Amino acid sequence: MDISEHYMQLRLKFQHIQDDQELHITIGELAGHLCCTMRNMNLIMNKFKENGWVSWSPQRGRGKKSVLVFCKPAAAAASERFDQLLYANRMEDAYEMASSLPPLIREQLVHNLQHLFGLRSNEGMEGRTDTLRIPQNTPFKTLDPTQTAMWGEGFIITEVFDRLVRYNAERQQCEPSLAVAWESDREGRRWTFHLNKGILFHHGRVMDAADVKFSFDRIIEDPANPSRAMFASIQSIEAVDSLTVHFVLCQPNFMFPDLLSSLYASIIPRDVQMEPLRPIGTGPYRITRHDANLLVLEAFPSYFRGRAYIDRVEVWQLPHSDWPENAIKQRLFPEDTPRAVEHEIQGGVFMTFNMQKDGPHQDLYFRQAVRLLLQSDELTAASASPHIKKAESLIRGPMREVRTIAPSVERDAVQTESGRSVLEQAAALLEQSSYQGEHLRVWVEEGEQMESDMAWFAERCAAIGLNVTIVPGDPVHAVYHHELQPYEIIYTGEVFDEHVMRSLITMYTFGNTLFLLAMNDYWRAELAHECEHIVMIREPALRMERLIQLEDRLIEEALILPVYSFKEEHAHDASLRNYKIAGYGLPDLRQLWIRRKSGSLTAEESSETETSYPVYIPLW
Repeated sequence: MDISEHYMQLRLKFQHIQDDQELHITIGELAGHLCCTMRNMNLIMNKFKENGWVSWSPQRGRGKKSVLVFCKPAAAAASERFDQLLYANRMEDAYEMASSLPPLIREQLVHNLQHLFGLRSNEGMEGRTDTLRIPQNTPFKTLDPTQTAMWGEGFIITEVFDRLVRYNAERQQCEPSLAVAWESDREGRRWTFHLNKGILFHHGRVMDAADVKFSFDRIIEDPANPSRAMFASIQSIEAVDSLTVHFVLCQPNFMFPDLLSSLYASIIPRDVQMEPLRPIGTGPYRITRHDANLLVLEAFPSYFRGRAYIDRVEVWQLPHSDWPENAIKQRLFPEDTPRAVEHEIQGGVFMTFNMQKDGPHQDLYFRQAVRLLLQSDELTAASASPHIKKAESLIRGPMREVRTIAPSVERDAVQTESGRSVLEQAAALLEQSSYQGEHLRVWVEEGEQMESDMAWFAERCAAIGLNVTIVPGDPVHAVYHHELQPYEIIYTGEVFDEHVMRSLITMYTFGNTLFLLAMNDYWRAELAHECEHIVMIREPALRMERLIQLEDRLIEEALILPVYSFKEEHAHDASLRNYKIAGYGLPDLRQLWIRRKSGSLTAEESSETETSYPVYIPLW
């Protein structure tokens, strides 16, 4: 045990003793507290004195009490030791130590962690190394691209893997990636992809057509794979030769390249067993470490589209902390004004119902009553947050205006009635429903804003006699451990990537979305059927129209109750260039580069081997 840990062990035994207050204690008692012999105890106390941590006046003889005065606060000692362990890359020891400390000291340690994050540029014998450190509050459950449901996981997957094609959001079209070109027949049933030459997997083997076939066979041959419905139109796959892959579909699919650009269509090697937490891909970054505390991505020097500029990305798993985002930003940017990048997330927050569970929520009148209670304009007004805006749909902007047919559903399916308040109308609908005073449970995705929303919602429920209990939950557990089963009402959100049309298809067909997990077999079949017909439409505008109509139907059935859209704010030092938001509202690491500080540096600063650039990336 390090001497500083001995000090914390002893100091925490006497938390009631103030610094600089005398403690009268025998040498034997001290040895007992330090779990050592009296001889070792004296050696330890002398070390304490040398460091200036204590004042120590020993008294020899049976029963005689020595005088001990603590000079160094426990929090300061803990902080020093914590930093020592982190800088020595002993994260497990650092976090284990933090978990044993009182809550106030532990919170302070987590707060102090923030100075380690951002981008650090080091000059060494082999040149400059640029490392981006990102804090993370929720552990990654899987990085298998066919299974993942969390946006933070998707962020890592998009850096580790490539797809046959990639989607260019600015041009709104698919472009070559692993495939250099592709073509299809007129009916959209036969698709041929021609692969780039010499693309390496991270373990050193060249990718070929057999790997592409293996990647999709793995999905479509496994009935339990949550990605299977997305690629249900694939009837057969043939590796024509090492650089040519031929897909035969059971029905036309003019969105096939778009679906192949999704992270769920990532190409994996056929000769290596998938390790869900340390997978192998062809992407610009390879995973070199992944454990309970740290995930490390290192630039893959043989990446076929050019080596990434940032050499190393570290995602640090923080000990549990309740520090809000503004406290983290303040710590990262104590003096300078950061360069802010505000990004409106496509998708949004909504309420739905667990249609797999019996209860009054199976009644449309009940769901309509809840819809009136959850008035988005009143909720957003009560919140007064500048980062949220009421929404009547998960689809926004020009895409909502791509209508060729008059909408089949009025946006307010439950019309307000003159002379009656919204609460009175909700009470009337509740009276018409099958609700008999049951106590219902509401699962809410944990987080300050959403939990506050549901506290507001619970008050409105109480006002009309609807008995609810709000239970915050971790979406990781909800998805991967099936923890939604006991709940009747679900309050969550869906984050789309830059391809909104593909994201909607994913929401309705990918088995691990929270929305689809809440739907019963009838609605899952309905959604799959609708999406099968949508992808058969050749014109993108008409496909979008059908998706809008499908969402309208779900809103009319009160199965999706949109509440608001929200914005994320990233912040970074001006030296970090080409910071662009890509899929899932996260930066594209492939595009980042650093303009190292110069000019205004002092002689002392310019001689330092490390330069820091604060960055805040909302990964939790």
